[in-house]
Amino acid sequence: MPMCTKGFEFLEHTADIYIAAYGKNIAEAFENAARAMFETMTNISSISPESQEIVEVKGRDKKELLYNWLEELLIRFDIYGKLY
Repeated sequence: MPMCTKGFEFLEHTADIYIAAYGKNIAEAFENAARAMFETMTNISSISPESQEIVEVKGRDKKELLYNWLEELLIRFDIYGKLY
């Protein structure tokens, strides 16, 4: 798979947002998946980090772990108005 410079790319899909996220390891790929998700909501390049948090989730496999990770970030966005 070609690696893009942002760590993710938007792919064509008829109904939903469809992305491919990349990274040197699973942590970086998950981080880039989160960046892509929030990029659909706002221009993340215009936002500067203000704080750091540890977010922990569990999953039976990588697919469930990614789903739970993105869901947790989205919940925190909805509740606290934070972008991750």
